Amino acid sequence: MENESEESLIEELWQEHRAAPFPKGFRGKDVNSIDFVVLDSQIAGCVDTFVQRGELNVYQVAMLGLAYRNITYVLPILNDEGAEHFWRLERLAELVLKQVARKNHST
Repeated sequence: MENESEESLIEELWQEHRAAPFPKGFRGKDVNSIDFVVLDSQIAGCVDTFVQRGELNVYQVAMLGLAYRNITYVLPILNDEGAEHFWRLERLAELVLKQVARKNHST
């Protein structure tokens, strides 16, 4: 049951993210070499693949894991507009990583 609710939350957050514009002032910006556009595209690409296929390959899991670490590092220092956008990405990365781990554990 928890699995299904997490999957529907992923779908809901993903639809919200796709409809939201990239926050102003974050293009071309980085914190300690963590580029916000790259971070967004790495997480979004992995989430999109997961939503479409229901799985990620090993490379995508590694990339998503690193992006998740990076986003948890930058979230506390973001302004309100950026925080909402990147919080949603952080939550998506967390949920997808949990789903991948759960599916890999059950096989």
